[in-house]
Amino acid sequence: MDRKKFCQKLKRARIEAGLKQEDVARHLNLPISAVSVMEAGTRKVDVFELLKLADFYNKPVEWFFHEHNNIFRRRWYDLDPVLSESIELLRQAPTKMQRSAAHGIIGFLKQSDIDSNKQ
Repeated sequence: MDRKKFCQKLKRARIEAGLKQEDVARHLNLPISAVSVMEAGTRKVDVFELLKLADFYNKPVEWFFHEHNNIFRRRWYDLDPVLSESIELLRQAPTKMQRSAAHGIIGFLKQSDIDSNKQ
């Protein structure tokens, strides 16, 4: 992956998390201009900053380096296109919406008594 795509992913992750550059700058203890030039590609992101960003954006570090074109199927939900799409949409949703969806899924699964369906 080239630097331009990596920087686009940095910006996309921030936007998907519903954060402003100011929020990220405060989290990294950097000036806002540093976040801006990171996303523009004129400043490198060191490993420790990337780890903090991944955690702050609620993304695995590998997310920043892959195209997500489903060539690499290695997660349990990648085997089913519906599950894969729903997980990806959930990742893109704001945190508040993610939590609401998670509560709905938990309630549904508890109500359906999935333990009794195990064989």
